[in-house]
Amino acid sequence: MVRAWQRAARVAAGVLAAAVYALPQTYTISARPGVVNYIEGSASIDDRPITEKVAGKTFLNANDTLTTGNGKAEVLLTPGVFLRVGADSEIRMISPSLTKTSVEVTKGEIFVEANELAKDNDIEILDHNATTKLLKPGLYRFSASDTPVAGVIIGKAEVSLGERTVSLGKDHQTVLDAELKPEKFDAKKQDGADDLYAWSKVRDEYAAASSYASARTALASGYYGGGYGSGLAGAGLYSYGYNGYGPGWAWNPMWSSYAWLPGEGAFFSPFGYGFFSPGVIGYAPVTYISVAGRPVPVAVNAAHPPVVTTAVGARPTSHPPIYSASGMTYRGNGPVVGSGAVGHVSTRSIAAAASSGPSSGGSSGSSSGGAGYSGAGAARSSGSSGMGHAVSGGGRR
Repeated sequence: MVRAWQRAARVAAGVLAAAVYALPQTYTISARPGVVNYIEGSASIDDRPITEKVAGKTFLNANDTLTTGNGKAEVLLTPGVFLRVGADSEIRMISPSLTKTSVEVTKGEIFVEANELAKDNDIEILDHNATTKLLKPGLYRFSASDTPVAGVIIGKAEVSLGERTVSLGKDHQTVLDAELKPEKFDAKKQDGADDLYAWSKVRDEYAAASSYASARTALASGYYGGGYGSGLAGAGLYSYGYNGYGPGWAWNPMWSSYAWLPGEGAFFSPFGYGFFSPGVIGYAPVTYISVAGRPVPVAVNAAHPPVVTTAVGARPTSHPPIYSASGMTYRGNGPVVGSGAVGHVSTRSIAAAASSGPSSGGSSGSSSGGAGYSGAGAARSSGSSGMGHAVSGGGRR
């Protein structure tokens, strides 16, 4: 089975370090909802087999069906929203419009990672005659088994079936039947127990690394393009946002996939990774992952960084986590990252934090849980100034 990091390693070997910040051709923003961004293992569209070679070149049109066998797939919806399809699963694209994006899960399991939901975006997931609207950024799980379920790991959704409508918040789910009764579940058990959840964490890590490289290159290349978004409902390219940067999916040939470039400020994913717009990429706190034997930077949420774990067999081998900063020192719980685990931080807030200078005293962090990196040699030193310092226990700068 071809893994995400294996493919990244092949394309990155020998050239990643030199080229990752010097690819102006990377910034053709053309993806629309429904692009098949990544394939692992066997998959097909309308019974026609597809391979990883068509990733980024194949789109799901209305009524197209994507089916996985012994494999998984990642489909891009509106900017910042990833739909990930588990093994032996099937989805049908109902509407690939920017203002009305509807997908039906007809078999198996999917996860939806929504990092940004623009004002005019309307994302719906259909499952066994039930319709779920995503109301807030977060992480959502849907199964189309004999007992179909819609669940909110983090975020907020509205589920409708027949004449009944219920609201689901964090750590709540409902069986999609006539009763439609919300119930609490332990979302922490997803980690390590659910193969698609584990795979989604790895994909998010690579999505954030690709986004970081793309944003750095866009800034260095003087890119002032646009993308697509709610403003023109997909009518064409336009410019807005920080210094003219527009949001969208930007093709990154080094990762053989589309990268999400936010138009303004920064967004943080449910898995603890960061997506920074080109205008503020210099302020992104980063850690490093190993690709083709080289350390590759990936932006993180300083207040809720990813938990380093060895439980996920699909996770690439990483260097010890390294806290560093470009241009400033970060507070572990400062205004740049906000107080929430997911969501948006504006350019104005980032600029205000930058002008306030390094923190004194900082945050001691934690050696486990969502407040810091877990594992030997990964805890932050007590009294450190957060993101401006390497971690204790042998971390490198």
